[in-house]
Amino acid sequence: MRGLVVRRLAILTMAALLLLLAGAVAAQPAEVHVPVPEGWTAVDEEYRFGPENLWEYINGAADLFLTYGFQELVVLDMEQGDAALSVSVYDMGRQLDAFGIYESEKPADGDGIDGVGAAAVLQPPYRGLILKDRWYVKVEVGGGDVDAPVLEAAMRDIAAGLPGSDDLPAALLALPSKGRKPGTVAYTGSSFLGLDDLEGCLHADYEVDGVGFKLFVMKPSKGLQANKRGKWSVSDGKDGATVYRREIPYTGTVVLMGDDEQLLGVSGFTDGDQAQALLESMKDGS
Repeated sequence: MRGLVVRRLAILTMAALLLLLAGAVAAQPAEVHVPVPEGWTAVDEEYRFGPENLWEYINGAADLFLTYGFQELVVLDMEQGDAALSVSVYDMGRQLDAFGIYESEKPADGDGIDGVGAAAVLQPPYRGLILKDRWYVKVEVGGGDVDAPVLEAAMRDIAAGLPGSDDLPAALLALPSKGRKPGTVAYTGSSFLGLDDLEGCLHADYEVDGVGFKLFVMKPSKGLQANKRGKWSVSDGKDGATVYRREIPYTGTVVLMGDDEQLLGVSGFTDGDQAQALLESMKDGS
């Protein structure tokens, strides 16, 4: 009898484990495919690359993508008469990481396109870039005559065919608008300002009353909270906020202020008290 009970318990345990595994598999995001724009025809099959072999496709830039949390690349070539396109869809894992790589590769002289994903830029006659949700997309002309309207139409169809939100990351709202210089918002996944403790930083350049500085927003990293070797000076700030300070040679003082959920930081000041006062005024909205 005891053996029968043990066997039944083993069967029930195995069944429960199988259900859990099935649920885990079901929770995985569905495999994405490159949308084929209207009027274009796919050539051959899609090519897929992961973190372990991304260098085979973009040797010189693979490390940059990996620092932004790259998950998978799907590439599809397509044609329309004599014209050819190569479309590369990068799954960056998170909206902010996709935003970060998009901003780092976006050309300064590109033409912005409204209504294509969360953001898009056209660089005729060579390529277009798209940001949508966790996806960063490159649409590159591989041959033939592809003018700007044709390339833009293809980009619209590709963006519309990808899953996810067409909104920019909500975290962008955490950066104050007062004094922010247009076109300077960016995201750095690790070692912002060259400091290992500054991870996942959304940042922008500012100027207030003729004074230039850089503001950034981040969640407290484990390294910052642990503060090994006392690299950061930690104190209590206004309204119960925690304040971190660190002197950086040739750069000045880096100051962060906030709670366990979010920190607002500033760099570019030599006077730490002045930097902290600025953060407090930003927090108060003054």
